[in-house]
Amino acid sequence: MKIGIFGGTFNPPHKGHARMVEKMTEELELDKVLIIPNKIPTHKRCDDLADNKDRIAMCKMAFKNPKFEISTMEMDRESDSYTIYTVKDLRKKYPNDDLYLIIGSDMFYIFHKWYKHKELLEECTVCVASRNTDDNIQGLRQYAFENLGVYINGLDGKNIHISPLDAYIVSSGEIRERIDEGKSLYGIVEPEIIEYMESHKLYGYGKK
Repeated sequence: MKIGIFGGTFNPPHKGHARMVEKMTEELELDKVLIIPNKIPTHKRCDDLADNKDRIAMCKMAFKNPKFEISTMEMDRESDSYTIYTVKDLRKKYPNDDLYLIIGSDMFYIFHKWYKHKELLEECTVCVASRNTDDNIQGLRQYAFENLGVYINGLDGKNIHISPLDAYIVSSGEIRERIDEGKSLYGIVEPEIIEYMESHKLYGYGKK
């Protein structure tokens, strides 16, 4: 079985997240994808992190493909959300299956700083979503060679795969900024998630 792993704060989840993982699922012919919200993000500061229950509820609205499964394994862990811990736990659960870690190019560019990143490359295939331009793809190839010692021929190297993505790419931080500025989220976030954020007064909704 081919299992995708897609982690993040999902604070909030948006259509960019969904499109990226949908494309990876189709391209890699994944049988299942675990959507794993972080409890304690180790790679970035997040002062306005919504409660676990709210992010889980919004993830269920954002990721509706029957192949997708929302997992609370990192939220249930008492320690930091280091990806290597998650992958190791999944390797024990799925010893004979192929694991694919799905990340954006922004995270890939700091991959050499991830905790036990070399071990991660041994345990799974890292699948990187990239904007579909020659410059972006070449930049990822250069980074992989210079920082990870991996030569990427075309879109594939040893345990690394690049997936060119035409979908609109936006960050959760940009969405929170748009909320703060009173701008529309139409076309970026699912309508039911917008309603949920408004009704639960998340990210500043109802404070103005």
